Amino acid sequence: MSLPSPSLDDRSFQELVDEAKRRIPSLAPEWTDHNVSDPGVAIVELFAWMTESLLYRLNQVPDRMYVKFLELMGVQLYAPAPAQALLTFRLSAPQLEP
Repeated sequence: MSLPSPSLDDRSFQELVDEAKRRIPSLAPEWTDHNVSDPGVAIVELFAWMTESLLYRLNQVPDRMYVKFLELMGVQLYAPAPAQALLTFRLSAPQLEP
């Protein structure tokens, strides 16, 4: 059983829209209509939808890319090694010689 891959960026559509709307007053103070009917809000929602799609694909990176991300963070993988286990066999009943 492998460990679940971490989510590199787990922001949702609504979180992206809310974050963009919070930035509007500081970046465009003349923009005062933040209702759904506003064309600017429609563009914000479109970009949030596109960003959410990209984030989904980013979180689906193949294992080799996941390993590269770990290497960038300084995580070293263990070298491959065969599995080992201690076993004990017990007879449930005495066996007669044939």
